[in-house]
Amino acid sequence: MKYLLLSVFMLIAILVISQIVVTNSTEKTNAVPYRVISKMDGFEIRKYPELIVAKTRLNSGSYKSNSSDGFRKIASYIFGGNSSNQQISMTSPVQMEMTENSSMSFFMPLEFDLNNLPIPDRKDVIITTEPEKMVAVIEFPGFANDEMLNQKFEELKKMLTLKNFRFEDSYSYLGYNPPYQMVNRRNEIIIELIEF
Repeated sequence: MKYLLLSVFMLIAILVISQIVVTNSTEKTNAVPYRVISKMDGFEIRKYPELIVAKTRLNSGSYKSNSSDGFRKIASYIFGGNSSNQQISMTSPVQMEMTENSSMSFFMPLEFDLNNLPIPDRKDVIITTEPEKMVAVIEFPGFANDEMLNQKFEELKKMLTLKNFRFEDSYSYLGYNPPYQMVNRRNEIIIELIEF
């Protein structure tokens, strides 16, 4: 019994330490720059600059059926699956556009431009520029799933309507953490604003 308790204690200690290490590592990941324009009750308005992304199209608007496949495709590019066999630093967050033409994007580190990024080996990964945009953002913790994403999308739309904002009737999901991080998870839904 004593050895069983010791084993359980050791297992819990290893789990706690690993989560602390993962959380610290995630916090050191390069983050996409943005400017907070306004903080409101339950959401905020942000301005994102023009950004370069590696992007792949997804089969549907479902988070569950697309997140792993999309991530794997783009990860192959940043891990060296490109014309220079170059590894490119991971940035945070990963973006999934949840529209009729769903896609997943990794934001490229700011030291790159379209002229010095290597060409993807995969034909289903493209390098493109996202224009500057103004968005409304709602944040939530835990693990994302289709039900939660749709719930937060509807919640943000209601808040924007009450404040008389004009907005696109679609959203993107921003995920900041690796799937093996169990605590301190950050997720966001963003909706692009029209004529802010």
